[in-house]
Amino acid sequence: MNEQNDSYEERLKALNERVIERASRVPGWMTRWDEDGAKREAQPIGARLLKAQGTLARDLLDGGDLHRIIRNLAILALLTAALYGAVIGSFSGPQQALYAALKFPLVMLGSALICLPSFYVFQCLVGARPSLLQACAAVLLMTTASGLILFGCAPIAWFFTISSEADAGRFLVALHVIVVAAALIFGMNLLSRMRRFFDWKQANMFSGRVLMLWNVLFVVVVLQMAYFLGPLMVSEDIFLRGERGLFIKAIGEFFTGSN
Repeated sequence: MNEQNDSYEERLKALNERVIERASRVPGWMTRWDEDGAKREAQPIGARLLKAQGTLARDLLDGGDLHRIIRNLAILALLTAALYGAVIGSFSGPQQALYAALKFPLVMLGSALICLPSFYVFQCLVGARPSLLQACAAVLLMTTASGLILFGCAPIAWFFTISSEADAGRFLVALHVIVVAAALIFGMNLLSRMRRFFDWKQANMFSGRVLMLWNVLFVVVVLQMAYFLGPLMVSEDIFLRGERGLFIKAIGEFFTGSN
């Protein structure tokens, strides 16, 4: 009986040691970010988002030069969203491409602006301590990262647009929805990694549970903004429809095939 108890205690001890070892193991990307944070050479904001995210995490955590970071993130988000908007609208010709290039940045940046107060208030109410500038930089970081994914996928969407027949509108709508959804997922994943990195640094910057809730809210606002600022892809000889209603109506029309 004693031998069985000793064996059980040894197995339990070994299991606890493995759990502790796994919990203390630092992911490779955190180590890279920490190494990036020690770098001080100047880099464009796009290069930092792609290859040196740790430098952005460092500046966001320290609160250093946030005004310049926010300005550069907003400019890059504007340019990438305008490019992808032009690809969306090119299905219906040059005029609609111009209209969509002007409106799609409003979808992305307008949604970020509308959702910024809720992001800041939610985080503060659960005990996190970001400043308003840090919250603004975090939201723009997610939006700009999403814009870079849109920029990377723009040639694919453009190729399908110019090579598809005129009745391929429903397929192209589905393609653009998938691309935008993937872009938002990547942007939200970057923001989630920022939160985990700050937790590792023992900085009470963001709450993970509130962040997941806010991500859902942001997606809903993006969908509603796209509906309100439509049409984006199909030309209706107007710049802004401004139709009151819910985006659910457009989803229903897509699946039922009605206009």
